[in-house]
Amino acid sequence: NDFKGKPNASSPYEALTESVVTIEIKTKGNEATIIIGNYFDKNMSWTKDTKSVILLGHEQTHFNISELWTRKFRQKLNGKTFEIKSFQKELNTMHADIYKESKAMQAEYDKETEHSVNETAQQKWNKKITNELQKLSAFSSEEVSCKLLK
Repeated sequence: NDFKGKPNASSPYEALTESVVTIEIKTKGNEATIIIGNYFDKNMSWTKDTKSVILLGHEQTHFNISELWTRKFRQKLNGKTFEIKSFQKELNTMHADIYKESKAMQAEYDKETEHSVNETAQQKWNKKITNELQKLSAFSSEEVSCKLLK
């Protein structure tokens, strides 16, 4: 069981998946390497039912949605040119926008699947996210390169 967090007894939900996106920047001259990771936070994630395959599959798709938006972020950054003076601000804005879109998709996913109760919708979402991840497989590596202008 990867869910090490304490279940929220007052929550109406059966589980919570918490993923963390990390960003590390390495610069050398006019090149920037941005390392963007997406990790499952075992200590913040919890489930009230560790045996339900349907529930655990639903939570896996939550993580996959987070990975999808992490790849979209990498795609937007890959090969982009930034002015060095506005680099951090632009990066922060792009990250905030991606985070907002990811959260909106997570909410839409839970609404349409009724938190895993609607099996037809669940299967549709599983397929949709798997297909989207495959389309962005070129961005599965954590590292992307950018140019910096002085």
